[in-house]
Amino acid sequence: MAEIVKQQVVYGVHAVRAREICATQFVTGRLAKAEKYAKEMSTDPGVLAAAVTRYVMETEGQHRAEALYVDGKRQEVPYISDSRRILANGHGAASAWGLQ
Repeated sequence: MAEIVKQQVVYGVHAVRAREICATQFVTGRLAKAEKYAKEMSTDPGVLAAAVTRYVMETEGQHRAEALYVDGKRQEVPYISDSRRILANGHGAASAWGLQ
């Protein structure tokens, strides 16, 4: 007999800093809560951006970028900042090009 499993969706939030992409710092089952956390985190000193990623539990490869916040403002995903401090892949441009 096949087991029926309801897919559980969770949202992870992590910060992007000039020299690193930080580990996921917050996980929740609610997108609104994840976005609120990311918005606040994006204004922390040293944080270039905060990203929200959607994951489907127990399913390989089922994740996607959901939101990105820079200085408390929601950005389009995928994203390259006007100042080129943040590349589409999340690496700080200055560190990626050895400018810092």
